[in-house]
Amino acid sequence: MQAKRAISYEFGPYKLLPLERLLRRDGKPVSLTPKVLETLLVFVRNRGKLLSKDDLMKTLWPDTVVEEGNLTQNIFMLRRILGENPKDHQYLVTVPLQGYCFVANVREVFDAEPENGNRAGEFESTRVPQTICAVLPFTLLNAPNGELFRGVGMADTLITKLSGLKRLVVRPTSAVLHYAEAKDDVLAVGRELHVGSILDGTIQHTNNQIRVNVQLIDVNDGKTIWAAGFDEKYSNIFAVQDCIANQVARALQIKLTGTEKQQLTKSLTEDIDAYTLYIKGRYFWDSRTEQGLLKGLQFAREVIAVDEQNALAHVGLADSYSLLGEYLYLAPERAFPAARTAALRALELDPSLAEAYASLAEVEFFHDWNWIESGNNYRLAFGMKPNYATARHWYAWWLLAMGRFDDALENLLEAQSIDPGCLILNTVLGLPFYFRRDFERASQRFRVTLELEPEFAQARYYLGSALVHAGHPEEAIAQLERVKTSEYRQQTVALLGYAHAAAGETDRAQARLSELTELAKKRYVSPYLEAIVYARLGEKNKALAQLEKAFRERACWMVFLNVDPFLDSLRNEPRFMALVRRMGFDTN
Repeated sequence: MQAKRAISYEFGPYKLLPLERLLRRDGKPVSLTPKVLETLLVFVRNRGKLLSKDDLMKTLWPDTVVEEGNLTQNIFMLRRILGENPKDHQYLVTVPLQGYCFVANVREVFDAEPENGNRAGEFESTRVPQTICAVLPFTLLNAPNGELFRGVGMADTLITKLSGLKRLVVRPTSAVLHYAEAKDDVLAVGRELHVGSILDGTIQHTNNQIRVNVQLIDVNDGKTIWAAGFDEKYSNIFAVQDCIANQVARALQIKLTGTEKQQLTKSLTEDIDAYTLYIKGRYFWDSRTEQGLLKGLQFAREVIAVDEQNALAHVGLADSYSLLGEYLYLAPERAFPAARTAALRALELDPSLAEAYASLAEVEFFHDWNWIESGNNYRLAFGMKPNYATARHWYAWWLLAMGRFDDALENLLEAQSIDPGCLILNTVLGLPFYFRRDFERASQRFRVTLELEPEFAQARYYLGSALVHAGHPEEAIAQLERVKTSEYRQQTVALLGYAHAAAGETDRAQARLSELTELAKKRYVSPYLEAIVYARLGEKNKALAQLEKAFRERACWMVFLNVDPFLDSLRNEPRFMALVRRMGFDTN
């Protein structure tokens, strides 16, 4: 029988939820970086104890050499978040030359203890995990070059099966993908992923035989929880996957419902060729680049040609089309109708498939502008599969478009608790502040991501957007010039045009508009982007004409018409207000 573990710590107006990786103040989520949250968790769990700097450094950065300044910065940020001032330390006390001590009274709430009806979040009761685990890409012992996807595919299938269990949080494929080539220290990887256990394995495929060795390891003490080996025909790989998933759930003492037992034995396909194509497709879908998404389309079509009944292949097709449309790689009329057809086919094949509801919601949101149905389907998706971080993430964009910025932040934090290492989730935590016009705080959030990964283009892109609205157009231009334009070319060109106009460089802004015109001769360019440049140049009639064109072609970024700071100079224009009404937004 497992000992009860604390699922929350309460002190003052704060509630710390370790499994969700979330801090709340008076019920509202508090934005903080993963490492600052981890620092707070160490203090709370060791409250009343004097912790030296060395102890803290070894706990927070095991097996890593970092400067003491990192700890000092973390504690500075933590004190600022907790509202401490230099004269009154009601939470954290510095003991000169010795260390730090957390002195507040803390109440622990255990997993078997009711919380008197206090709801920390709208859907919190649907996800009460008892453990968090990760499944690493399996190592192929005799893999030819370019066949790395097979190990990723095995992990992805197990993640898909296990993530349907409501009392288990499983890191998504995107969180483990970059460990496919290097994972020398599995325990270090587990600590990086903030998990309690980690599943690792090897695959050896010779002719029609397959040998799979797998072990489930406790990250805290390094002990093996469960291990097994399988020697089967390659055509029996589905049975091997089912057995592994069941044994993992049993080893982690996860009590399964009847539906969850079915989920663990639910096969994507019984066709081995279709399965091979499917895992190739997933490998490329997860890259989220233009070329990766196009390859995802190719492999999804090939899977469907071999096995038309594969519902998840239709989801992959739908999501690839939708993301190609949302990132402006494809025109709306080419991307979203095809995405809708694929999502509806997936639901026809499997009405219980949470991913398909999220896929359909993307089309209903970005193309149909059906706010009610899209919102319902997003909520249905993560209600059915609480560990599906993508649905939470996408729903947060819907909430941003609706002007519900606090709710968007809460859902982004929920998504981040499932996938804490995801760079895009770390980045978009700044968007609720950005759309609220708190550009300084948004900039701080985007810089946090760039500290983690200086070349992450989306964080720099959003930072440039925030800086120009904060009154720093020259710095915005410097940031945007550093964005890799191969992936975000037209967006970056448009933002540079806006920033040049904000800096009084009218000729350079006009040059960026000309660049968009030339680019449109080669590929789709959204009129929404031209509109924002014209708006900053003060050419309101041209800006409104481009927005009206964007409305007619159902340009997907029109969903942000009512909240986008780039369009603030147009909000009092009758033609703009008419567009807002036609989009179905509340004009009050």
